[in-house]
Amino acid sequence: MIVSTLLAASLLFSAGALAQDPKEAAAARGAAESWLKLVDGGDTGAAWRASSANVREDNNQFFWNSIINLSRATLGDLKSRKLKASHDKGNGQLAFEYESKFQQDAKVVETVTTVHDKDGAWRVSGYNVSASN
Repeated sequence: MIVSTLLAASLLFSAGALAQDPKEAAAARGAAESWLKLVDGGDTGAAWRASSANVREDNNQFFWNSIINLSRATLGDLKSRKLKASHDKGNGQLAFEYESKFQQDAKVVETVTTVHDKDGAWRVSGYNVSASN
């Protein structure tokens, strides 16, 4: 069974135009994929530190580690990941959907939401793992 986990922060500042810029979209995707590599490698502490300020303020590191580990516990090792879609969620947020295959589950969709954070960098503000249709 896949545990669906959503760790999202609703950010109330407008930076939607940033998401329209190809350089900003590439930076957001880079942040998402760097973050995923940390999680794939089991470094949930580094993933927490690389997350948005709101995530770090709203979730202590122990809680974060527990949720991420729980969401990935039944999947096993990553076998492959391919970008399926990206979505501008407004408010300076971009979401990336990946079709992923894991050792224990070959049909998974991972959604990573990024936000243009307070310091101007793109950071992860949400992560969801769900069964693929």
